[in-house]
Amino acid sequence: MTDDDLNPSAILDLTEWAGLENADGPAFPDTPAKLRDLVSRDPSAVASSLEHLYNSLLNDGVVYSATVPAFRYVAALLGDRPSRAALAPSWEAERFPLRGKLLTWLANVAFDVSIGQEQRIREWGKYSPSEPFPDFIGIRNIYPEAFPSVSSYFDDPDVRVVEAALVAAVRFSESPALAAHRGKLAPLVGNILAQSSNDWHRRLASEALTAWEQGRVPSETHTDPSPSGEHWAGHNSQEPRSSFDEPPF
Repeated sequence: MTDDDLNPSAILDLTEWAGLENADGPAFPDTPAKLRDLVSRDPSAVASSLEHLYNSLLNDGVVYSATVPAFRYVAALLGDRPSRAALAPSWEAERFPLRGKLLTWLANVAFDVSIGQEQRIREWGKYSPSEPFPDFIGIRNIYPEAFPSVSSYFDDPDVRVVEAALVAAVRFSESPALAAHRGKLAPLVGNILAQSSNDWHRRLASEALTAWEQGRVPSETHTDPSPSGEHWAGHNSQEPRSSFDEPPF
């Protein structure tokens, strides 16, 4: 891992966006521009950027080649100290914080590229077991790099942000490289996520704690077997994805 892997600006500048795609087609120039606007402090620009994340880079549960560097960028942005002030704009008031929305997006992407979801897609689409899912693998490979950024929000003053970070961390923990962190996560999951007012968060906590105790990763068996992402239609129904109290933008 190089310093550029963790530098948000370097990720934007060094990625060959012209060769990547989002839900609308070529990722350049829209995707890097929208990602850069996340720290613009302009409410309309930030709202447009969040819409791009949820509609163009994670469209109905589908990820794209441009989602991979975007995932790395958002994770790096969350862990970048100079960017933290921009991720807490004054106009947010009591709304679900921008940093929480970005953590939720990471968690939602991780759900859609999870091993369990890949298996469901393979069964649904009758894909060959040997057929690669390169974008899934590319995103999963970022988890160890992204985990420190996510875990830095475990002590956030807003419990909604803490829960969003824990949901992302639980999803990331399916990576064998993060297996050693499961024991450290367990008390937080038990004391915070399992006590959440959100029913789905409590179910996820229960599944994670049971799975870790048995030496396996959570399978999220209660999710909809359809891979098309109907639950996310309109950005209003959050199950089986992470939940929060308002739409993402």
